[in-house]
Amino acid sequence: MSEVIAKTEDIAKKGKVLGADEVIAKTTFGRYRQTRFSNNQIDITVAWNDYVTDVTLAWNKRLVATQIRDFRNVNRTMEQLFSLAKVSKENPTYGGIAKGAFQYAKPNADKKLQELENPSEYVGEAIEAAKKEAGEKIIAGGILFTKYEDVYLVSSEGPVGQDARSAIELSIRAFSQRNASGHGVECCSTLKDFKPYRAGEKGGRIAAMAKNPKQGDEGKYDIIFDPLFFGSMLGTWGGMASAYSVMIQLSVFVNKVGQKVASDVVTLRDKPGEYSVNNRVFDDEGFPIQENVFIENGVLKTYLHNTSTAKIFKTGTTGNAGLVQPTPWNVEMDPGDISKDELFAEVKHGLYLTNTWYTRFQNYATGDFSTIPRDGIFLIENGEISQSWKDLRLSDNILRLLNQITGLSKERQHVHWWLEAEPPSLSPFVLAKDIQMTKPK
Repeated sequence: MSEVIAKTEDIAKKGKVLGADEVIAKTTFGRYRQTRFSNNQIDITVAWNDYVTDVTLAWNKRLVATQIRDFRNVNRTMEQLFSLAKVSKENPTYGGIAKGAFQYAKPNADKKLQELENPSEYVGEAIEAAKKEAGEKIIAGGILFTKYEDVYLVSSEGPVGQDARSAIELSIRAFSQRNASGHGVECCSTLKDFKPYRAGEKGGRIAAMAKNPKQGDEGKYDIIFDPLFFGSMLGTWGGMASAYSVMIQLSVFVNKVGQKVASDVVTLRDKPGEYSVNNRVFDDEGFPIQENVFIENGVLKTYLHNTSTAKIFKTGTTGNAGLVQPTPWNVEMDPGDISKDELFAEVKHGLYLTNTWYTRFQNYATGDFSTIPRDGIFLIENGEISQSWKDLRLSDNILRLLNQITGLSKERQHVHWWLEAEPPSLSPFVLAKDIQMTKPK
């Protein structure tokens, strides 16, 4: 048993000695590097390490949490945490944590990302690829982020695990004109699969196409969603599949298990696969990660659970703890059986939306929402892009959108680029019919 596991175990034991019912201690030693660039030049590269133990303690259905850095002041911190539990309010939905000893898959972290010293070459590769697509005068900026984490978890209820997690993510936004931009991302868990030029090519290509945009027209359109756009939608549906979201009525899936919620072509699964920037082998309770199909051929099959919500719904945990709120790790949409080009050929009069941000709900329970397309908005006529548009908003309903999906591409992309695009996703190009577009007020 490693020294870090032993120290982490001591924290869990200390909580039990104080009188806690359950204790989970998770120590993460992370090595991170971030490079920011703008105007085609690197602005700054920073690297940092973080050594922190997240501690969660339960006593008489009171759940409290804190962090301990570098294993300093353990006794005092644990005593303060237990004192806090004694004056906290009871959480009536708390039903304990996973119990038992589990076997975990072998971690798939890439040690080359632990050792990466100079990421500037990858930034340069992406910028040059964007220039080839949109010309030397384009302006590009963005972020390159890498992580390598060693994770050690000890639970007073039996689980003991060790994990290693790695990721590299590039986000590049290119401008061919002030109001003509394109965005590309490249996300991987290993350095060997990381191809930064792909992000640059995509950002540059969309920026070139987006030149001289015209004011878009309101109305209903057949829409092809780029994976970068649709990935954020997948994260939304994954979050609404959380049993906690269902319990607090912030979900369109309340009381819908076993019911049709999407078109037949839609299958969604939570799968923190080896490729994902959110890869892991256990959840925050130490329960082994598993694949969970939560929508299959349009039918809602399950909610995502931790141990507590599983008890409320009289089922088993799905390996998605979050000790308070179960969370999806990486949402996949199953691919279709036609190419992206064939999907475009199906659209006689419609739009291609490449990216989005500021998704907001008027009503979470009914699913009424709006979101602002970002970067290229393109009019499609007879399967071909004919114009660049601007200043439109998608204003519709989440359930209706799910049910209007008629086509999916064979090609899929792993995407993750900002807080509203959580969790990461694997998305095809998606065709949905008769979707409402409005002008921003």
